[in-house]
Amino acid sequence: MTGWLLSLGVFLETAGIASLFVDLPPAVALVTYLLIHALASLALTLVCLPLLPASYRKKSLQAGLFLFTLQFAMPIVGSLGVFGGILLPLHLPRKTPSTPWQETPIPELPFSPMDMDQQMILSDGGLREVLREASAPEKRLKALLASRQLNDREAVGLLQEALKDPSDDVRLLAYSMLEQKEKKLATQAQRLKKLLERPDHPERNLLARRLAQTWWEIAYLGLAQGGLKQYYLENARKLLVDLTGTKSQHNDWRLLGRVELALNNTTAAGAAFEASLANGAPPELILPYQAEMAFLARDFQKVRFQLANCSRYGLPPNVKAVIEGWL
Repeated sequence: MTGWLLSLGVFLETAGIASLFVDLPPAVALVTYLLIHALASLALTLVCLPLLPASYRKKSLQAGLFLFTLQFAMPIVGSLGVFGGILLPLHLPRKTPSTPWQETPIPELPFSPMDMDQQMILSDGGLREVLREASAPEKRLKALLASRQLNDREAVGLLQEALKDPSDDVRLLAYSMLEQKEKKLATQAQRLKKLLERPDHPERNLLARRLAQTWWEIAYLGLAQGGLKQYYLENARKLLVDLTGTKSQHNDWRLLGRVELALNNTTAAGAAFEASLANGAPPELILPYQAEMAFLARDFQKVRFQLANCSRYGLPPNVKAVIEGWL
């Protein structure tokens, strides 16, 4: 049936074109051609309809009207366009679309400088989990190297925990990294001490302040233990007492309070923190330490009072967490 309709359509289209060259009045020739061409378009439309995909055949009236109009409006060219430009592409294999996502391997733990805007920041807890749970020593070594992106307080705690690792390589690397941190601060302290020994140095107060801060940092980070830690704290305390006696600055009083607190001298620490406030220290810097002293004295009502005062100021996230726990 399809073949018969195709032959009929081609025959009628040919006959219509031939009628234009017959010796007839122009109006009659045009009407004759249009009638024959309409029949040819109808026949070719009936040929095309079964070739359409099933989704198009559901609306056969609209599809047939579109095909007929297209072929009737453009003699010969319309029929060729329907077959070559519409029907043929609908039956050709579809091009496989490109994959909209790309598989990316799990990144290794970073241990070198990187663009922090494009990298995930690993936390202290995440690295500790790797150090405790990873069975491969290589993974634990990378966790130690990745600790370079942590602040010194967190990194030192992680490295000290790694000193108990069963792998010799992990323990040696942790010891080496701890030694580097301690050596850096000790070298800085030695240099400042030598400069401070010069009686003619024009910035003795500045040198003493920096030396006290360096000794405090060694003790605060946990790089010194036992008697050595006590030695550093006592030296820092002596320098800070001299500084606060000659030139009173609230930062010096605050650091002296922290040193006294580390030495378990709570009375002296309280006096230092009060002096820091009196010399212009922002309350949000001092109130957490006063709350800590109240906690050591087991005065929990005062702890809540001090933390409630803290909540009025902008505080770092770790202090906010303490306040939320108490209040």
